[in-house]
Amino acid sequence: MKVWLRACWAAAVVIAALPAWGGPAGRSALIVGVSAYASPEITPLAGVPFDIDSARAIARAMGIPDQRMTVLRDAQATKAAILEALERMAASVEEGGRAFIYFSGHGTRWFDRNVRGCKEGLLAYDRGTITNEEIAQRTRRMSEVADKVVVLFDACHSDGVSTGARAITRSMAQGTFTPKFFLKGGEDERACSQPTNIRTRSLLTESTKLGALKENFVQITSARADEVSFDEPGKGGLATQGVRQCLLSRSADRDGSGSTSVAEIEACAQQVVNDKLKPFPDLRPHQITVTGNRNIVPVAVVRPPAPAPAPAPAPTTVPASAPAPVAITAPTPTPTPAPAPAPAPAPAPAPAPAPAPTVPALPQPPAPPPEPGLASLAALRDIEQQRNPRRRVEVKLSTPAMRIGRDQLQLSVTSSHAGHVYLLMLGSDRKSFYLLFPNGLDGDNRIQAGRTLTLPRPDWALMARGPEGENHLLVMVTDTPRDTKVLSTSAPSAAAPFTFALNDLEGRSGLLDFFIGRGVTGTSESFGAQLLTIREVP
Repeated sequence: MKVWLRACWAAAVVIAALPAWGGPAGRSALIVGVSAYASPEITPLAGVPFDIDSARAIARAMGIPDQRMTVLRDAQATKAAILEALERMAASVEEGGRAFIYFSGHGTRWFDRNVRGCKEGLLAYDRGTITNEEIAQRTRRMSEVADKVVVLFDACHSDGVSTGARAITRSMAQGTFTPKFFLKGGEDERACSQPTNIRTRSLLTESTKLGALKENFVQITSARADEVSFDEPGKGGLATQGVRQCLLSRSADRDGSGSTSVAEIEACAQQVVNDKLKPFPDLRPHQITVTGNRNIVPVAVVRPPAPAPAPAPAPTTVPASAPAPVAITAPTPTPTPAPAPAPAPAPAPAPAPAPAPTVPALPQPPAPPPEPGLASLAALRDIEQQRNPRRRVEVKLSTPAMRIGRDQLQLSVTSSHAGHVYLLMLGSDRKSFYLLFPNGLDGDNRIQAGRTLTLPRPDWALMARGPEGENHLLVMVTDTPRDTKVLSTSAPSAAAPFTFALNDLEGRSGLLDFFIGRGVTGTSESFGAQLLTIREVP
């Protein structure tokens, strides 16, 4: 669809370079790393200090400032302290905010006579064990109010690992990798080394029992139930290395949507683990495992370093006296990505400050050039998949098929929550995305809960002008408004009513950044959304 207005001027505003992002105020992180334990029989993990640095880098990329990160290291990370930190974090999470929870250290397994079976947990500094049930209970409020919760555990809490842990001492990898597992001994040790199904004890399962929605939650673990995950001295856990690299690298964006989902991170990080262990044929690579919403995008946009942005071309205008409608056309500038923001200096860890570790990047094969049509749909779906199911949006179209040159687009929107309405369209020509609403002629995009908003309003219209094919319309209702300064070089106006983005990688990245990244204002990132298809026919 080419976008037409009644009595308007034609102009275009393009995606430009974006400033450094401090992140929405509602984001926070808890980072826990245990390298040296109080009990001397527990093997130290020399890579954990590097994992803490990696977790900070991941949190910063997610838009979480240092002052909203809580870091517990070694002696600070007792069981009581970790559970207390989880409770404080849950209490401070804003409605619609995001949370990141990270743990690196040993996992453990023991026989629990109360359940007559084996249980897994994270091993705290003081040898206390933290179960998924305990984490879910302490974070119940977080599950109820947060928009998204991302959890990353780089530790073994699997069965059968006692055999694997002993095997590494006879492996050629001895001295290179350390198993991140400690098995509590006793008469039931053998029973607890048999394979079981970890899914019945997952954090997702325990959290959903207490009201969490799987669409708002994702857990990434470094190994399956019967595997050992490994720590690499001087570099960190293999899983953490992979997740950090893939989260911060555009090469993981295989569908060309402009952002990287957890599913893409999982596949990319697994390849990093496989490559690390390839020289050691007697070690089977542990499988990075994801439960929950695999479509969550933890980092809206990854920007590689780039030269200074070129100035945007001046928009063209049509005189106000033009008697006929004028088509909105998109020039073909070359958008330039903004340079990646420099990370803020990390605070010195306690109790024993350590040199800031440097995690080297591993080479990754370049992503194949995406087919533009599929990539553009992937971008729309990436945005839609970040919706909060607690926000329900219903959209009704006047017709699913529009006759070119004859029909105008009309729709009604109803939302379960008050908010702000946005209409984003990928036209049938597949050349550009258009932010149809709000626009330079109608900027009031507020909607009341349970009230129906009909668009377009009487003073503007959208006419089908071809070409024949499918338009894709994403309708969103956000808790808080989005900042148009993030998306464009200037605010939309009557002379330049629509903001558009070219259907290329930078254009798709800019839209994701506008809706789920730097464009977010206030503390709530939650929104409802519905993606529709509108055909244009002769």
